[in-house]
Amino acid sequence: MRYARTAILRGSIAAAADELNVAASAVSVAIDQAEEAFGITLVTRARAKGISPTSAGRVILRRMEDLLDRYDAMLSDGAEMRTSLSGVLKIGYYAPIAPAFLPKIVKAMMTENPGLSLALEECDNARAQEGLLGGSFDVILFVSDAPVPQIVVERLIHAPTYCLCSAGHAFAGRTSVTLSELADEPLILLDRPVAKSHYLDLLESSGKPVSVVATVNSTEMVRALVGAGLGCSMLNMRPAPDLTYAGDGTVCLPINDSAGGLALSLGHVPGPRRRVVQAFAEACHAFFETPEGQALIVDG
Repeated sequence: MRYARTAILRGSIAAAADELNVAASAVSVAIDQAEEAFGITLVTRARAKGISPTSAGRVILRRMEDLLDRYDAMLSDGAEMRTSLSGVLKIGYYAPIAPAFLPKIVKAMMTENPGLSLALEECDNARAQEGLLGGSFDVILFVSDAPVPQIVVERLIHAPTYCLCSAGHAFAGRTSVTLSELADEPLILLDRPVAKSHYLDLLESSGKPVSVVATVNSTEMVRALVGAGLGCSMLNMRPAPDLTYAGDGTVCLPINDSAGGLALSLGHVPGPRRRVVQAFAEACHAFFETPEGQALIVDG
């Protein structure tokens, strides 16, 4: 299984042989033996192009990794070694303010498990799900409005949509605003999948024409433009500081006549999970139940 796993991950029998310090024929035989044992084709082979996993091969790869993790833990000496986490945890995330919470979630895991490393990739919602199903990610953080059916979804937190205005705006002294009032303002929209259409649907429900003065694909740029006084915006999660990169103040206000919001969720594939994925999921749930996690949303 180690030989077959390494070959699949490297996409090459020769590269796997170099890494494992064995003959290429040994890796090739191992793949043949694995395919015979499972009764399915795990990889397709092409001359000069290496190998690539079949759809069944990707499923078996995850199960092999889980088995090898458990096997390594069983062989470790002492209770501390048996419970430690190791290897690479690959996380794909579609969460514009992930830097506000993800480091806090993984810090304890990293500190307590020196053998653990992370591979983080910011992506859009579709890429996150495709990467999970394709084996690029072990787990994803994403907006679960319409998840791919093959993905197991665990909701972490519901984030109501709120209004963002500058500290000098007339709204800043208020406790809330309405959709109708917001529709009268020049608007700066976050142009990211799922988010933009969600905000436009909410604004259209006010029955008023809206004036979008800028669309931006970065949450921090949205905050910077709002902080500079160029308009108001709508977002769902907020970072801890009210100041933008430019040093301008912003204010977050509930929208009191809107039930709209987006759910931040964990996604993983069905079946047994690696211990490190389970530990990460538990850490995420625990964090969003704390006051610090709840402070990331604006709830009227």
